[in-house]
Amino acid sequence: MVDIAILGSALSSIKTATDIAKLIKDSGTSLEKAEVKLQIAELISSLADIKMELADVQTILIEKDQNITELRNQLNTKESVVWSKPYYFVGQDEDQDGPFCQQCYDQEQKLIRLQGGGTKIWHCLSCKSHFKDSNYAREPLPQVRVIRS
Repeated sequence: MVDIAILGSALSSIKTATDIAKLIKDSGTSLEKAEVKLQIAELISSLADIKMELADVQTILIEKDQNITELRNQLNTKESVVWSKPYYFVGQDEDQDGPFCQQCYDQEQKLIRLQGGGTKIWHCLSCKSHFKDSNYAREPLPQVRVIRS
């Protein structure tokens, strides 16, 4: 929420400015020119204070809106993350993106893209984990020929 003290201060400044404006309006010709100028200066000062306080409120509201947008994006991402052993994907079916590291996502909620996969072994460059998917097949060891002389 917006700081109550800032709003209270802004409302107080508005009341002061309104009171000064009424005083100037009601004074007519009874005040000397110097007094009128002083009252106008005070009115301008009060209005400047209001403007600065409302700018602070606007900044706070913009930050709150940014936080809300960021949290909504995080929630949408979290809802679209799908577990497909041994890693995560984002999205469904044809729009699926990934794979992403299971360890990084489970521990830190970070979607770190896995590298490799050509040999069906995937590597996380962040946490150094390795993943084998269901298509993994151990490469046969090359046969070594022993030549005897």
